[in-house]
Amino acid sequence: MVNRINSIFELEDNKKYVVLNQAIYQGKNFYLLARISDDEKDILNEIRVCEEELRDGVLGIKAIKDPKLLDLLLKYLKPKEKDA
Repeated sequence: MVNRINSIFELEDNKKYVVLNQAIYQGKNFYLLARISDDEKDILNEIRVCEEELRDGVLGIKAIKDPKLLDLLLKYLKPKEKDA
């Protein structure tokens, strides 16, 4: 798996997201994304969990909507707090 933490994705809604964390579950790559401003300077209050997928030979991501899967993934994707 390629480390995509801190990478910026632009989704189909033309909004930009930064990868906060990533994990592999059942052989698939999942990402915790935070929306960022268009100028990429501010993190906004919008979080998504997405799965990496290959569509017609093109790598893309899709939002996870299953509540049980979201709960499980968030346990693994939640960024660890650093000691002050």
